Amino acid sequence: MLRKVEDIKFWYQWLLANAVAELIGLGSIAALGYGIFNFVGDPNGLASIALATIFVCLGALEGYVVGLAQYQVMKRHHVVINGWIHATIVGAIVAWAVGMAPSTIMSFIEPVAPDAPPIEIAQWQRLAFASALGLVAGPVLAFFQWRRLRVHYPKNALWWLPANAVAWAFGMPVVFMGVHLAATSTSAMSAVASVGVSLLVAGAVVGAVHGSVLVCLLGQGRNSASSV
Repeated sequence: MLRKVEDIKFWYQWLLANAVAELIGLGSIAALGYGIFNFVGDPNGLASIALATIFVCLGALEGYVVGLAQYQVMKRHHVVINGWIHATIVGAIVAWAVGMAPSTIMSFIEPVAPDAPPIEIAQWQRLAFASALGLVAGPVLAFFQWRRLRVHYPKNALWWLPANAVAWAFGMPVVFMGVHLAATSTSAMSAVASVGVSLLVAGAVVGAVHGSVLVCLLGQGRNSASSV
């Protein structure tokens, strides 16, 4: 019973840590990105590569904040995984590179009719794309964490990859919805609130999903150790 209470406490703290970390990490990137887009406009060609490079580098900020928050929860519960923060930073950089690739490639494709109106995309299509993006980017982000995790929990650590795929498949549409609400907001305050709430909720959703799997992994690791 005591162990079950400890696991619930770990999961709850993990959820909160991810929620706050994504709010700070992704929120900072969103604010910087807004300023950059206002300054340079909608880039094309080589300018889009430069912009993508900036965002990929900023991904290190998100990785550091998230990795640090997660590490603090682990440390509080006496779970020591060496190199976790560094692995999270590298994973975030690579995940941002994967996420920025489609829009960067599209910027080099000339429209068939330059004066034609932009193609309208339904909201459900945007959310479906966001979910698919999360499904791909989640394991990329988690891959380097998994390499650290498997050192201590070699038997079931591989579950960390699909856990992050599912987590971000649910979390990424929340982020996209927040951006959509911000874009259609009538005031700067409501736009900031929409993005902030969506990032907080997305981080909580992601943390809730892969946190549940992590609790199971840690529990199985303890059981294996106690049986030796």
